[in-house]
Amino acid sequence: MTDGHDLLLHALRRAPAGQVPPLVDVPESAWTDLLAFNPRDLFPYLAYRLPQLIERERIPATVLEKCEVARRGSAVGHLQRQALLRRLTEALDRAGVPIVVLKGMVLAHLAYPDPSLRPMGDIDLWTRPEDLDAAASVILGVGMRYPERYAARTAAAYKVEEAPTRVFELPGTDLFLEVHSVVQSMAVVAPGWADQAWERCVTARLGGVEVRVLHAEDMLAHLAVHCSEHHRFTMGLRPLLDIALWIEAAGPRLDWPRMAERWNREGGDTWIRLTLALTRELLGAPIPTEFSGDAVRPEGFASLYALAREQVLEAHRTLPPTLAKVSADPSLAGRARWLAYRLTAWYWQGAPGASRSVLQATVEAFRRMAHDFRHKLPPYVHGLMSGSLRGEEFRKRKALAIGRDRLAELVALEQQPRRGS
Repeated sequence: MTDGHDLLLHALRRAPAGQVPPLVDVPESAWTDLLAFNPRDLFPYLAYRLPQLIERERIPATVLEKCEVARRGSAVGHLQRQALLRRLTEALDRAGVPIVVLKGMVLAHLAYPDPSLRPMGDIDLWTRPEDLDAAASVILGVGMRYPERYAARTAAAYKVEEAPTRVFELPGTDLFLEVHSVVQSMAVVAPGWADQAWERCVTARLGGVEVRVLHAEDMLAHLAVHCSEHHRFTMGLRPLLDIALWIEAAGPRLDWPRMAERWNREGGDTWIRLTLALTRELLGAPIPTEFSGDAVRPEGFASLYALAREQVLEAHRTLPPTLAKVSADPSLAGRARWLAYRLTAWYWQGAPGASRSVLQATVEAFRRMAHDFRHKLPPYVHGLMSGSLRGEEFRKRKALAIGRDRLAELVALEQQPRRGS
């Protein structure tokens, strides 16, 4: 680990009564690294946390300014999302459409010291599949719309208004909303989770807006699986901080033996324990050792932990998804097949059973090509120019992508004996 990693972990670390030793003699390289690899979604929290650990005058002005600017921006964004959430929940309630608020908005209000410390890209809502169309109709009725550019980001020309997850934007703003009919991250590893989680939802007030949210135990499972199986730890330390703060906030509402039994029965057990082990070791979260790792299954867990830890600490080296997929493929033939598919069929194929004219197919294909040229090509060019996508740096990033695939393989192998029992 670098000095920057040490500084960041010290700033994020939890401890009994919230006390962490103050920072002394921070090397200059630590501050430089902090700005270089730390994701901006942690800057608002650091604006709050660093002055608690070190005198403000000893924090470099550039670091303090970037963190405080990020916090002010997050505060403005939060006020906008809060107003939107109020409008949405009132409209959905009048229409009799049940919804549950997920992830960021809940964490911001119920786990973080102040909502402005937890930036987010969108508001996530969950509704039953049979209520999705009704929810979408209400949301469109309050002035939101389907983003036209999202159609260009899909591999096939599916209609955005028929997707199992509907994405909306508020025109003239940066506000986005996702409405899920299936909590996909949980459906993959724990198909039995959703029904019980829906029934166990509780009421909470998020900045004066009364909504339904997940039970504390279901929220913890969702956060852990979303961080691990769904994103393979590529989001770095922010999701672990979410989990650490949620565990502190939930406190006695978490029945650890009961949760462990459900993880094992419903699925997601290995991913959840792995995430909790990282959260306990890296951030000092108050997680009982017997529910978070090798105390339960010593064989092979050390390898899983090492791979996952590397993904968390080196998340700033994550490759763009397409490049990561191609780089991690062990065979030249496999890489060639994927590239050929991505550069040809991906642009031209339509939804299964869709009837399209040659003109329609051509227009849709060129629209997706134009989107990629405008939004996806520039990061590759920048990476080549800056050196992050060539030479030794690229080899490190490629190794990280291969490690991510290896992690998923090892988890699958670890789960096989229990699935067959």
